[in-house]
Formats: sequence, C-alpha cells, structure tokens
Amino acid sequence: MKLLLIYPPRKYHMFGATLHSDAIDGEAGFYPPIGLLYIAAYLEEHSNCEIKVIDSFTEGLSHDQLKDRIMSENPDLVGIYISTFYLFDAILIARNTKSINKEIIVIAGGPHVNLYPIESIAIPEVDIAVKGEGELVMNSIVKSIEKNRANPEVGKIPGVLTKNNRNNFLTECKIPMLNALPFPARHLLDHTKYRSILAKHNPITTVISSRGCPYKCKFCSNLESGQRVRFRSAKSVVDELRECVNKFGIYDYLFFDELFTVNKERVIDICNEITSRGLKIRWHCRSRADVLDEEMIIKMRKSGCRLIQFGIETGSERLQKLVNKNLNLDKVEYVMKIASDHGIYTYGNFMVGLPTETPDETISTIDFAKKLNLDYAIFGVFGPLAGSEFYDDGLREGKFKDFWKEFVNEPEVPIQDGSWTREDMAKYYAVISDAYRQFYLRPNYMLRRLFRTDSFSQMIWQIKSAYKIFDKLFKKFKK
Repeated sequence: MKLLLIYPPRKYHMFGATLHSDAIDGEAGFYPPIGLLYIAAYLEEHSNCEIKVIDSFTEGLSHDQLKDRIMSENPDLVGIYISTFYLFDAILIARNTKSINKEIIVIAGGPHVNLYPIESIAIPEVDIAVKGEGELVMNSIVKSIEKNRANPEVGKIPGVLTKNNRNNFLTECKIPMLNALPFPARHLLDHTKYRSILAKHNPITTVISSRGCPYKCKFCSNLESGQRVRFRSAKSVVDELRECVNKFGIYDYLFFDELFTVNKERVIDICNEITSRGLKIRWHCRSRADVLDEEMIIKMRKSGCRLIQFGIETGSERLQKLVNKNLNLDKVEYVMKIASDHGIYTYGNFMVGLPTETPDETISTIDFAKKLNLDYAIFGVFGPLAGSEFYDDGLREGKFKDFWKEFVNEPEVPIQDGSWTREDMAKYYAVISDAYRQFYLRPNYMLRRLFRTDSFSQMIWQIKSAYKIFDKLFKKFKK
C-alpha cells in the first residue's frame, strides 16, 4: 500500500494578501514539514507502507502541477496537512485527488482539524480526519485499511473521525514518551532546499525537542498552551543533531519548540551534550525573556546558539497583563542586553491593535522595540484567533460574529478584516509599515548590523530581501 503525505501550496490565504504572506514570508526561507516527516518515520519503522512526501510550498508547485504529481504517484492513501490559514489550498488537493481516483482514501490532519474536527470530516472529499498527534494514529489507520480496505475499523481509534463517526473528537492521541519516536524522515525530501534568511550555513533544518507550553496567553490558539510540557532527553536531541550533521551535512538548526528554554536544567544538559560531543553547529530557539538568566545564555552561546526569538508582544505594562503575558519590561531589557553582549542575536515579535489598546500604547510598543537594540523585529496586527481566550471573549461579549467559522464553512471567500474591531486592519497595516520603517531604517541600526553579520553571503541575502520587503510594504501599505 502506498501513502502520499502532502504539505499544501500557499496560494489562498484566509485573509487574502496579508502584509506577512505577501511581503515577508516569501523572503524568510523554507522549513521542512517536520510533522509529516515524523509521521513518515514512524510508519517506515512500524508498517509495510510505501511512503512519499511532497512539500508543495517549498517546491513552488501550482495546484495543477501537484495534481500531476499525485496522478504519477498513484497512491492508495493521501494524507493532507491542513492549516486554517490555507484551508482552501488543502480542499483543492482533496478535490483533485478524488478527481484522479475516487478510491483513494483522503486523510486530513493538522492544526485545522484540531480546531474544527467536525467541519474537517464534513469536507466532502475527506474520508478520515485525525485530531491530535498523528504518528501512532496514522499507523493504526494504515493497519486497519490493510486489514479491510472496504470497511476499515478506524472509528474507535482516539481522535479519528469518519463520515459514519463524526463525534469521535473528545479523545485524542498525545504521545507521552517523545524519546520513543524515531527521528523525522528527512531522507524523503531534498534537504538542500531548506534555508533561512537567519542562517549562516544553508541548508537548515528544524528540530522539536519538546511538545506543549505551560503558559496561557490570551491571544494564543495553540491547543498545547497551558498544557504540561513533554520533553525529549538531551541525549535524544543531540543524537538527532549528530545524525543531521553526519548524514545530511546540516550545521544550522531552528528549534521549533513552543518554548525551548522552559526547563533550565534540560537546556543546560542539551548544551553540555552538544559541547562534550564536539558538534560545531549553529542553532536558534524560541524563549520568553523571563525564563533566561546569564548562566543559561553563556551555556547556550558556547554550544552554538546564535539567535533567540522572543515573544515580547507589547511595550505596555498594562497590555502585558491584559494578554496574560505578564513580562516585566525591565527584565526584558536586561535579558536582551546580556544576550547581545554574549554574541547572541536577539529577535523580537510585537503586535499592535490589541483590545483596548490606545494610540499612545501603540507608539510605546514601537519605541520599546527600538530601545531594546534588537537585531531583528517583526511587527504584526493583532487578530483574534479561533480557539484563543480573546476570540471566545469577543464572541461572548458580542464584539463580532464567529467569522472564523463563517470562513471555514465558505473557504473560497477570504476574510476581509480580521482585526479586533473588524474594521481597523488597514489602519494597523499602515502603522506597522511605519514601524518597520522606524526600526530598520535607523542609521545606527544599519551600522550595527554591518558589524553583527555572520557571513558576507548572509548579509547580501538580507539586504536584497529587505529591499524587496520594504518595496512591497511601502507601496501596498503606505498611509
């Protein structure tokens, strides 16, 4: 039996052409679909299924080209990763698959199914929807289909929905022991295609060393937020890094954990393991500012950490409390300084347009970003995400209708304005366009970046990309 796992093209964003999808994402680079590669690896180890993976986005495939690939592969099963942001792209894949051969079993999974399981199985061309983590579940599905393709008994598998069992979403699979999973099947894709504008050496790859996040920010829709974090051991993580060095010649890594630094002892163990094995690698991670201290930063830098991405969100103490982020802004300043002093690039994420945010608070966020002397800053417009506390609050208070659900039921029609007020997106796009101008076009910033660049090729890529991004930003989203 042959399984084809597909990461979709990104042609139809749920908000149409956004600032980030239109101007920034295309210049940032490409990351492997690590979730699909985990599923593929588990199936390679535990089933007799022949597995292929297509990363349509990285390959730049159109839907017609992808349809031709599906036809040439002639699979028995097609698994599709679905994000609500690109829901219509996934639906087109399902439609095209069934137009090739109605007997192909279409399986849907990913964050959209976690948010909207019933709506996912209601997609006419979807035969099976998987809510939760897919490695063990997909193996059970494959074995059931191999045993009885005409009438596979998959409806009792936790988190699996079918046309005849659409309510099996109250339970889902969460893998307690992450060390038991094989490393992602990177050999199924051309690893040389993956690169990042923040890397010194390409190709790059992503690594997931934990699942879950103990914090519960009100803007976050990740179902793992507020959940117990499940960790891989330091040995398992560094074994994977060593495999990537030896087998694929990869030396740049992005840890895609929700919060890599949440457990200080484990972070130090990973750093010591990297150092003791003599791995000469470079890596990035995500962190909160308030969980880091100088001891961790020194260990991280010694083991190859070159960039930390911080979710700072706002420069207003009041809004920090409102969104339940609760960062101490003085601590943020301190951590940015010591990270920078120890040779680690700092990258901050910010948002404007939060509920009850005043114009002065918007200005304070932009000013705070500049004050921190960050190496990189990303500015976004707050939009309530389905599944987040803010979204539930907005529905309960009558601030807006369930516009995400409306889109899910009619995905051919993009959402025109996803801001909190449903009418201020254009205004805030202009604000963040100006924020980018203020942050990146400062003479002292540009001079500083010249002296904090890892390589000439990286600097040239960043300059070229910055020109393309700013050209789009200032033309499309000017005041």
